[in-house]
Amino acid sequence: MAASLLLLIAVILAFTGGDGPWVLTATVVVAAAAGTRLPDLDIPLKLRHRSAVLHGLLPPMVALLDVRTWPVAAGLGFGIGLHLAADLFPGSMRGYATIKLPLWGSIGPFLSYLWIAINAAANLVGGAIILGRIADRQVVMTVMPALGVLGTIYLVRTDGGWCALAMFALLGWLAFR
Repeated sequence: MAASLLLLIAVILAFTGGDGPWVLTATVVVAAAAGTRLPDLDIPLKLRHRSAVLHGLLPPMVALLDVRTWPVAAGLGFGIGLHLAADLFPGSMRGYATIKLPLWGSIGPFLSYLWIAINAAANLVGGAIILGRIADRQVVMTVMPALGVLGTIYLVRTDGGWCALAMFALLGWLAFR
């Protein structure tokens, strides 16, 4: 339930914190922390584990409905993207680990890998695009290292996280190559 509390704090910051650079930074980082755990709320919400409702783009898109919560959308994009990157490396992609569509059920292993990879990339890229639209360079240069630390801590502590961390290191190396 930490995800719910962090998301509530991020939304409160977005609505009442003002428009200063530190409020924007805090809102994005707190929302990203919430996003790393938000997809796992599927079980308490009586959705099936790895529900497509929370393991996709829907949460950040809901936050885009009000311009004041765009920092929340950016943070959720980064956080959910990190969560999904770790989900790419389950012990085995069957049963509990596959993506479930509402009223449909499991989409199977191949489509689950595809769903997770596409939605991880879309969330991370979407978070970066939104952040670039709402923040100046100074805020971006503050947010990104904070998200790097948050993401590293999250990935080191979660199942599949070490593989995801290695994947991000490889992608970073390729980008700068």
